[in-house]
Amino acid sequence: MTNTLNYFNLLGSLKFEHALKKENSAEPILSSGLQTNLETLEQFITLDINQQLQELCSQYKLPADQAECIKLQGQPQYSYIVRLSYVLHLIITNTKFDSDAKEDLISVAHLKLCIQAVQELSYYALRCQLSKDFYKISFPRATYPEKSPNRELLWLSVQLFRQLMHVRQFHIADSMHMVQRDLLSAILSLDEDQPDLSIANLSKADFISLLLLLKATGQMEPHRDKIVHHTLIRQLNSPHGLESLIESLRQQSQNDNPNVLAEIVANTIIRSCRSQQNQKMKIFEAFEFCSKCLKQDMDDFEVGSLTLRRLYDQNVENQSKIKDIMAKQWEILISPKDLLTGVILQEHDELCHLIRMWYHIFCSSTVACLPSSLLISYLPLLLRLYDSLPLQLNERKQISALIIRCLDNRETREELPDLLRKLFNWDIIESKESNWLNLHPRILLVPALDATKIVVKMGPTNPDDHHSKRNLIKILGEILLTNSNHSLTCNAFLALLSHLGDLLKDKASSGIDFISTEEELELFLYATYNSKLELLLLLNQMVAHKPLRSQIALNGKEFVKLIEKLLQQRLDLQSKDSDDQILLLILSLLQEVLDKSEDLLIAGHFKRLQEQLQQVKMQSSNLLIQQSVETLLSQLQGIWSPTETYKSEAFNRARSLIEEKESHLQVYGIQLLLKLLHQKDPTTMTKGHLIIALALATLKDKESYTFLNCVRLFVVLTHTMEAEVMDKLSDEYLSESSDLDYRLVVGEAILKSAQELGPLCYRYKAELLNGFMLGCRSHQPEFRMSSFANLAQLCRILAYQVHNFFQELLQLINAELNLTDGYLPSKRAAVLVLAELLNGMENLLDYQEMLLPIYRLLKAIEAEESGDPQMRQHASNGLKILNEKCRDLIKSVIDQQSLVKEIQILGINDKPKTGKKSILELN
Repeated sequence: MTNTLNYFNLLGSLKFEHALKKENSAEPILSSGLQTNLETLEQFITLDINQQLQELCSQYKLPADQAECIKLQGQPQYSYIVRLSYVLHLIITNTKFDSDAKEDLISVAHLKLCIQAVQELSYYALRCQLSKDFYKISFPRATYPEKSPNRELLWLSVQLFRQLMHVRQFHIADSMHMVQRDLLSAILSLDEDQPDLSIANLSKADFISLLLLLKATGQMEPHRDKIVHHTLIRQLNSPHGLESLIESLRQQSQNDNPNVLAEIVANTIIRSCRSQQNQKMKIFEAFEFCSKCLKQDMDDFEVGSLTLRRLYDQNVENQSKIKDIMAKQWEILISPKDLLTGVILQEHDELCHLIRMWYHIFCSSTVACLPSSLLISYLPLLLRLYDSLPLQLNERKQISALIIRCLDNRETREELPDLLRKLFNWDIIESKESNWLNLHPRILLVPALDATKIVVKMGPTNPDDHHSKRNLIKILGEILLTNSNHSLTCNAFLALLSHLGDLLKDKASSGIDFISTEEELELFLYATYNSKLELLLLLNQMVAHKPLRSQIALNGKEFVKLIEKLLQQRLDLQSKDSDDQILLLILSLLQEVLDKSEDLLIAGHFKRLQEQLQQVKMQSSNLLIQQSVETLLSQLQGIWSPTETYKSEAFNRARSLIEEKESHLQVYGIQLLLKLLHQKDPTTMTKGHLIIALALATLKDKESYTFLNCVRLFVVLTHTMEAEVMDKLSDEYLSESSDLDYRLVVGEAILKSAQELGPLCYRYKAELLNGFMLGCRSHQPEFRMSSFANLAQLCRILAYQVHNFFQELLQLINAELNLTDGYLPSKRAAVLVLAELLNGMENLLDYQEMLLPIYRLLKAIEAEESGDPQMRQHASNGLKILNEKCRDLIKSVIDQQSLVKEIQILGINDKPKTGKKSILELN
């Protein structure tokens, strides 16, 4: 076995002038160093140089006839190449570079000598033996040989360097970069038909970098240029070609501008990927690269996003593929496969990473991003996520930016209003809009073990109390009021205001006595309540936004024209059953805008509006509408009296106090408002919807004194706006997104308002009874107890209307009592319903078909000795009430049968009457 230590010592005695040289260095071929090194090699290796060449040719399979073409006489450069190649061949042949055994390890000094020898040999054996056209380009820098290169010697050198490149230790600190470049150029110089350009231990990024460098010169002969071009295309179309291209350009580029790099990469990928299959592969790679940039905090995200955009613009197939990939990213939240309750579907980092990625793909640039139209179908999902994420989470702001970006790029005349209308009616159109994606009803976003993080879990099969059930337009209103795009907020406000015109033509459902299913109830509640009152509350909330009022003042003509259109629609509806409440909404909103937008008043666009208001005043018999119109006309004509100003200030003062956070100030504001309502203050009477909004917001206060006063406020409001109060309270009571304590307080407000109306609340029996019955089916035991208790009081008031819902009422009570692990207070409340129902019956004969089931059920509960004492007490009280009413009924029947009949014969023993006789006595 050859002693490699001697050859390492030999390398140490040589002087490598072209090792570790910079690229721009140029040395003469026959330098003094070459001659000195050649003499040293001749002295150390006694083997004849021709024998060395023959051994190399034999090892690397160069045919004998071609080996004879290598003439070494008079060619010191060729001799130097052969001798140094022979030394390196012996070293790599007799050294186990891949072995980790201690006896096979080589020192760093010896490894450095090998690297320098390879670099030295690369200069003479490769760089100086290239074809002539390679010296026309900017690299490689070497002295042009006087004679033509020896093709056979170049081929032999290429085979040796292919073997040298397999030694991975030679590639330390990128020391083989120039050698690899020279080797690639040498392979092309051999002018083979299908050359193998692969080089061991050469990364794809470096390979693409070398190919780009060769391709960019434009000085090679056509057949070589064609080979480089096709090789480059194959590399770019291979897996991870995009990332390798970006890495290679980043290594070469002296410009730190990411826009330039993004343009180069995107254009290169588009030109290289002609087939549809390759384009789909690059779409996947672009998404993966964007994800990697976020995970590793890289600065090249724009490169990936611009590439995606260019691929998206190529054809319809690419657009469909990108849409499919985007849908798959949210598939776990839209239609999860694992429906096991409690399973964690997504961790905090995964969800946040996906949100950040979408934010950068759509919002990081105005050019290098996907079109915002792709976000339209994801608006319900994004709005639900925004509503479910914690306030302190930064990804919540990014979702807001996505939604704003989508809406801001929509056309304001038709596209934006249509989009907002769909979001507003989402509860109805959800099943019809198959291309719109929403959060799965069982998905829960709950806090993780770390309080600052959340996890996505699968909730129970009953989705009543899962994520927020708020109307999507409510969530969108919150986003619009907190973003800085005030122009979009104004456009959205005007679009929602125009939607009121459509509601003017709609009539509330009438004649509904009983709703059999929960789906019917949900649609009924939405059509009756949300479509009107929710829209007004949102518009009132938006009007209070100061930047929006400034935008409305700038768009004064458009705003006034819209109000004129709405009023004209109302004037065209001359039927008596037209909805006065919508008109009150419009007038209240107009007054709110005028109160807070002096610039709009100064501009003056109100001539036709004043005429319409006069017609409305003459046409309507509603006192509230007349008062509101008078206030508006006075304001438009600038004839506000001091008294009116004082009244307006009184209402504003009460409103400002209610909006304060301190409980005692809120209570004082409520008391002032109650006083104004008792005095029938015109300004306060026309602000009824705003008062409802304020009361609902204050009702959430935890202080009992505050929310009890709010309940008083709702009771007083029933005298002027009973329909709106009952509608809105019923809607809030059934809102699953609200806190349990808040819903219980709302139930108390409903009950007090119904008691204030007394028997007249039968006009809202469908809403009230169905609302409480739906609450009796809730999976929350406390809420069921509250619903049963409220239902009991309502049954006492509406006992004479019980026939329509008695069977369902009895089924609810039986279902609650038969629950083996039921909540005991809710069972007590269910029994109380029967007792109160009996208490409300006046004439038992009208309810005779219901008395027997009630009696049997109460008797069974009373007779059960192991039952709850309070339940037995409620049953006993009900039986006592039934017993007393039966006694009274029997007594009244007996008294009627024992009446004394008196027969009087007129004209006998009567006193004579004076004066003119009656016409009845003439006969």
